[in-house]
Amino acid sequence: MARELKSVDVANVPELLSIAEKVRETGEPCVLKHEGEDLAILSPVPLAPRRQRKTGIVTRNDPLWNIVGIASSEGPGDVARNKHEYLAEAYAKKRA
Repeated sequence: MARELKSVDVANVPELLSIAEKVRETGEPCVLKHEGEDLAILSPVPLAPRRQRKTGIVTRNDPLWNIVGIASSEGPGDVARNKHEYLAEAYAKKRA
């Protein structure tokens, strides 16, 4: 069974905080020494794997292109082309 490590807040020790941030950035452990004697090993905490963000950019290989052209856009069902007629008809029915 793994032991829990003791935590130390380094917010008030700027030199140690700086070293710890460098270890985290590089991902490489560091040996802390005093007068030539090894005192401790400072190693980075393994980070959870990052999820890849979606960029929102549609590429040529995007499955979204599979639905292009499925709907009909010609004739009386074309809402974009006939929107004014549909609105006039709807308002006329309301008034009647």
